[in-house]
Amino acid sequence: MNYAKLQDEKYLASLTDRLTGILTRSVCKGISVTVCGEASVLLKSAAGVQSGADSSPLTTESVFWADQLAAPVVAYAAWKLHEEGILDLNRPLTEYTAEPFLPGEPNLQYITGRAVLSQSSGLPLKKNETMPTHIEFMPTTVFSYSNYALLYLQRAMEQAARADLQTLVNDLVFQPFRMHSSSFVWKDEFADRFAHPHVKGAPNLKVRAEKPNASRYFYTTPTDYCLFLNKIFVPQTSRKCLAPLTLEKMLQPQVELHSGLKWTPGMGLYEGKEGTFLWQFGSNEGSKSLAFIDKAADLAVCICVNDERGFDACAAVFKDLFGSTFAPWEKYDGFSLEKAKFDGKVKAARKKYR
Repeated sequence: MNYAKLQDEKYLASLTDRLTGILTRSVCKGISVTVCGEASVLLKSAAGVQSGADSSPLTTESVFWADQLAAPVVAYAAWKLHEEGILDLNRPLTEYTAEPFLPGEPNLQYITGRAVLSQSSGLPLKKNETMPTHIEFMPTTVFSYSNYALLYLQRAMEQAARADLQTLVNDLVFQPFRMHSSSFVWKDEFADRFAHPHVKGAPNLKVRAEKPNASRYFYTTPTDYCLFLNKIFVPQTSRKCLAPLTLEKMLQPQVELHSGLKWTPGMGLYEGKEGTFLWQFGSNEGSKSLAFIDKAADLAVCICVNDERGFDACAAVFKDLFGSTFAPWEKYDGFSLEKAKFDGKVKAARKKYR
């Protein structure tokens, strides 16, 4: 990974034009990127429009719907509750919920907070809207990403701490880290600077959450999110942050996927030729995002695109900045012998469970 361009003033001065070119080639509406180091923001830039409907310019202050970037934030808050003795992530979540999350499921008792954060809960990606939702395989046996499991953890956290997720994370993360443009619920102040997601070129307007739902809604800016990422790769002494030992546990690999990919009870982990990186990507109807940490280089990146074709733009920005083809969504979703073996392992686990 080459970070030399971050010191090149001519390159940084041309970055907005370069982003505009990337948007044109990828046929996307708008993009925002922030790179932060140990003590400061190294660069932030944006290009394109917030909405194709009125062509309002997208800026570094534009707020994105970045749903899956919620997962590391929820993880950090959950580990803080664990540290404070409010929520034991190694105990069944059934001990913290007044009513069963899935009534009648005998193996619900095996789902812990750590299993949810490690993406090995056994729960499906999302709730089944046409028939009862069930556990698909024995918890902790294999990796299978689940937004629905994150909602289960949210319920347990809220009941253990006696506060809704917005209030809880606001106290534990947003306010201490000065993330004033991040939220699990819609704020009226976002209206004039919201980067509307775009599907087939048209704005997706169904993006205003009245109640916190970690499996679906999370709003942030790349610069705001980098304030959070910074607390993961820079040693902290503040009591408002996780203790070093707790943070170490949050970033320990728990399950293996394939092609150098693993998952910690906090974020994805990649170990390969280019280095060791922490990452999380987000993908929803009309918006894509990537969060990346290189702890060895004391550097973090967040890229958000308000278009369904945004992964092409994310990959292009990453290559333009660092000369790297790092694209975890390709390793995660793409075909390879390792991926095929992994898929077979997951299918076997589901068949065995049934």
